Amino acid sequence: MDLGKDLDNALRYLGVRGRYNWIVLSHLLIFTSGFPAAMTMILVFITSDPESYYCTPPDGFSRNDTIPTSDGNNTNDFGKGCHMYEVHDGILTQNVTNCKHGYEYVYTYGQTSIVSEFDLVCDQRLLKDTATTVLMTGLLIGAYPMGHLCDRFGRKLMAFLSILLYGASGIGLAFAHNYYMFVVMWFLMGVFRQGTMIAGFVLLIEMLPPERRALGGLAGNMAWGFAVVTLALLAFLIRNWRHLQLVLSLGILVALPFWRIVNESVRWLQSQRRYDDAERILQQIAKFNRVAAPSKFLQASEKEALVQQTSTQAPVQQTNIIGATGTDKALGTNEDLGHKPTVEYSKLNEDNNGPKRTRLTVLDLFKTPNLAKNTLILTLDWLAASITYYGLSLNATNLAGNMYLNFFLLSLVEIPAYIMAYFTMEYFGGRKLTTALSLLVAGIACFFTAWIPETTANGTDLTTAIAAFAMIGKFAISYTWGGIGVYTPEVFPTGVRSAANGLLQSLSRIGAMAAPFIVHLNDVSPYLPLNIFGIFAMVAGALTFLLPETRNAPLPETLEDGEMMGKIPAPSRDQEASDKI
Repeated sequence: MDLGKDLDNALRYLGVRGRYNWIVLSHLLIFTSGFPAAMTMILVFITSDPESYYCTPPDGFSRNDTIPTSDGNNTNDFGKGCHMYEVHDGILTQNVTNCKHGYEYVYTYGQTSIVSEFDLVCDQRLLKDTATTVLMTGLLIGAYPMGHLCDRFGRKLMAFLSILLYGASGIGLAFAHNYYMFVVMWFLMGVFRQGTMIAGFVLLIEMLPPERRALGGLAGNMAWGFAVVTLALLAFLIRNWRHLQLVLSLGILVALPFWRIVNESVRWLQSQRRYDDAERILQQIAKFNRVAAPSKFLQASEKEALVQQTSTQAPVQQTNIIGATGTDKALGTNEDLGHKPTVEYSKLNEDNNGPKRTRLTVLDLFKTPNLAKNTLILTLDWLAASITYYGLSLNATNLAGNMYLNFFLLSLVEIPAYIMAYFTMEYFGGRKLTTALSLLVAGIACFFTAWIPETTANGTDLTTAIAAFAMIGKFAISYTWGGIGVYTPEVFPTGVRSAANGLLQSLSRIGAMAAPFIVHLNDVSPYLPLNIFGIFAMVAGALTFLLPETRNAPLPETLEDGEMMGKIPAPSRDQEASDKI
């Protein structure tokens, strides 16, 4: 069987369904998508509010004795359990004062949370929201540097190191003995979660050929969805938040023994010009999958072409070399395969010791017009997706009933959206149409949710319609996440792919942090929040049509490849199938 030195063909030859892929993909999905999902969304249970709370009465008195019946201090906290009748020298007075002996809490389902453990109520209630903001700040701050380190030191190292530190900080969170230790550990969890997910997802995408990348993205999203559904069941069974946090943190550390099985991204090794290591890994995978390996997957002429090109020119910023016309009996010729082999590397310059590599940064994404345009539009897409998702969640009508069942059902909503996004990306329009239309639908749903009155002039109740449009909006924005996660890595060059993905994730966290403040504009006008979310989503959706289509296109390896995205039509499904082996 002929096999070109194109890496995508090598991956097809080794078998996407081979034993190695099944083991490694399962590992990545469980430990770099599933566990982080559960360890993030646990915040719903960690910060859950009690049904009620009241001041602990002094000895000899009951709460019925000390609960005020009028607001002597004229404060907004009256009736929320923040005040009591003062007891002076064992005599109950009518003077209203703050709680002097702590609080007692009533939880409907017998659970615990940081609200009751650290008394985050009354004048301390802002600290509960601050804790969530600290987590989001960790996600914000951690995304870009973790993505950059992933490009610098490799996907595998950063994935496993992040898992270790993520699990360790999660254990520290479970044993936090005060609020300040808690927020420090939660901040660190946010930082290391980004390293875990960025490195894991990029490693997953880079080990798949183009026609399988959307399936890999779907698998990652489904792992997230099923993990959150599983979290609802675990939280129902484990009502103590410390125990639940400890179970998840110890669980993710089970990933560490897989270090010996998971290999570094071959695509990343090529971007670092570590061709011997890349070849060795491909040979190991072939042996593990029990596939007859050719003498060489990556022909040596690639390196020879690189050296020859750079040695005959003055120092250049070169991004693509076409060459290497030699043949290999086991692989066949390039002409037979219909491919022009490319060599991926970043900027090169020359000194007395031969070619040197200058590492790419996200700033390089803005040095060419087309790549800069794509970067800016994707930035807006991520920001709009985040701010709309969290905004709709905060504005959605609360479901009555069991909170664990409600969380379970709300998590299930996302799973069909991810599945439909996959089929849309693959068979009914591609990445661009999926992302653009889902953002537009989410924006329209926001407008309807904002402008439909609760009742009509003749008294007809329209709250069900409002809730329905809110759920449509949430479904649509989940649909967006199902597409944009696959779309983004396919636009950026290999040498800066993780850093770019990390940058966009950071900016998306700004949207998540801004959403609650926008929701508070409801005090100014009930129409403002959802209209702001809708405008963000609509503008982003419209601009997305200016992005290139990447379905079945080879991943861009160099800055020049990234600049040419959209200028050269992506291959059709039939054309791509004709190249498969």
